[in-house]
Amino acid sequence: MLRNAKGLKQEQLSERIGRAYNYISRVETGRVKTVPFDVLAKLALALEVTIDDLLFVDGLAESSGDIKVRIEALLETVDVKKLRKFYRLLLVIVEE
Repeated sequence: MLRNAKGLKQEQLSERIGRAYNYISRVETGRVKTVPFDVLAKLALALEVTIDDLLFVDGLAESSGDIKVRIEALLETVDVKKLRKFYRLLLVIVEE
């Protein structure tokens, strides 16, 4: 979890974004269904990441070597359709 990787307790992060002490607990357990955009922006700032990173946190706490291993494992497929999708996604990302 990104918050843990940053060494923050739920209460500390709640305080940093100006919310009740248990707000992060409620978000992490699904009791808050939709986090308002302004709160997402505050969370991203407090965690020193982008909003995109906040919404797609998988891999943020991993080293580049770990991420490469995971990517290589995905690419081991022999399914041509999946490989084409991976290729197209990579093209889009590289063009950004």
